[in-house]
Formats: sequence, structure tokens, C-alpha cells
Amino acid sequence: MDAYSDTLKSRQVQPAIDPGTTGTYPQPPSPPSDEENQKETAPLSLEPTLSTHPFFATSPGLQDWRSEPVDLRLCCQGCGCDDDEPDPDFGCTLLTALLCKRAGRVGNMIVIKSSIQNDEPKLLCVYGPFWPVLFCLTWPLILGVSGYTFYRLLHLEAPFYIILPWCALTGVLCRFLHRVSSRDPGILPRYREAPEESWRWNSQADTYRPPGAIFDKECGVIVEDFDHVCPWTGTAIGGGNMPDFQGFVSMVCVMIIVDGICSSGAWQFW
Repeated sequence: MDAYSDTLKSRQVQPAIDPGTTGTYPQPPSPPSDEENQKETAPLSLEPTLSTHPFFATSPGLQDWRSEPVDLRLCCQGCGCDDDEPDPDFGCTLLTALLCKRAGRVGNMIVIKSSIQNDEPKLLCVYGPFWPVLFCLTWPLILGVSGYTFYRLLHLEAPFYIILPWCALTGVLCRFLHRVSSRDPGILPRYREAPEESWRWNSQADTYRPPGAIFDKECGVIVEDFDHVCPWTGTAIGGGNMPDFQGFVSMVCVMIIVDGICSSGAWQFW
């Protein structure tokens, strides 16, 4: 019986001993303090928060630009050349996935700057899916025409009371374009329950939406008071940027006349 007990004791697995200690077993690590827990759990930026827990009413699927299937789309899948339904943004999403991997993403919108206000994310600078049209066509066109007009004013030796108002009007035009293209157009937060009876369920974004809020496939979000998507400004036009859009369109009409008068020298006959 004693031999059998000795055999059982010899077969028992002994805990490992830290070789750096003198025969004592290692102590378990102490639990982290409250400050360390806050540092480890606090998000480094708004992008991880939006990626893991979408706050806004967006289409289900990819939540960051790094996970966009670029390799598949480069093989013409989803670009319209072998699908029944063409790509609605004509490859702009693919270009964004290649060049803007570090930017935040809300649907197909590019989040450049954001903040947390009252425990809710707020988009401070966000561009739409057609940003290549904005930066490669709209801005060069406006700056090119304005540069030529300014050259003509200097060549014709225009007085300061002509140059200064023209510079002010051109600045207003550029400011309206910047504001309408970079402001939140009115992206709707996700509502799991209807705040009012007039709200309706939207299966494309899995949320309730108020009247006038529409899901836009190109932007991949629900926009409050949605009007349309303007490729010239690169983004959707809704309740958040409609005043700036109206100001931009008005200033375009004004500057067509003003630039024509200034570049032709018609002001000399006044």
C-alpha cells in the first residue's frame, strides 16, 4: 500500500518553478488599476469606434477602407464590365480604397476630421464618394478660370476698385464650394426604435428614418432632407449642406458674368 501511494505521488504533475527564483512559485500578476483599464479600453481615434460600432445609418458590409476588396475589383468584379449592374460611383470607391486607407469611413463617405460630443460622434470634415471629380475637375476649373481672369485684370491695368471686389467674390465662391463639399450633408444616426409614428423602417441601412430622409446607394448612407448627389461637389446634398450648395450655385452664375466682364475689359467702357 505504501509503495502504491509513493507511485501516485511521483506521477502527480508539479507546478513549474521560475528558474530565476529560489524554489518559490511565481506569483500571479496584480490586476490592472482603473487608470490602466481606461488607457487600454479608450479608442485611439474615432475611426475604430465607427468601424466596430457603427453609429450612423449606413449599409451593412465594409466599415473601413482597408477591408475594401481592391484585388477583386481590380479584376473587373464590381466595376461594371462583367456585372449586370454597373458600379454607381464609376470606380471612385476603388480609388478611395487605394489612396485613403487611413481615413475614417461612414458608408462610402470619407471622414477626415471628427470629434465626440455628448458621447456621440460628430463629423466635422467629410467628403463624398465623388471627391476625385471635385479635386480633379471642379477645383482646377474654378481656379483656372479665376487665374486667367486675374491675369487679364493685371494685363489691362485694372484699377483697385475693380480688382478688390473681384477677389472678394472669387473668395466667396471658393468658400461656398469648400463648405458644401466638406460638411456633413445630414447623415442620419441609426435608430433601432421609431421616435415618432411617421418614421418608417429602412431595410437597406437597418434603421428607422423620418420623412424626407432617403438612403443613397452611391454614398451608402441615409441623408436627412436628401435632395440629390452632385458629382461637381463630390457629395450628397441634404439638410446639412443645402444652404451652402445654394450659395455655391448662385455664386457660379454671378462669377460667370463677372469673369466675362473682367477678362474682356468691358469695365473700361463704363
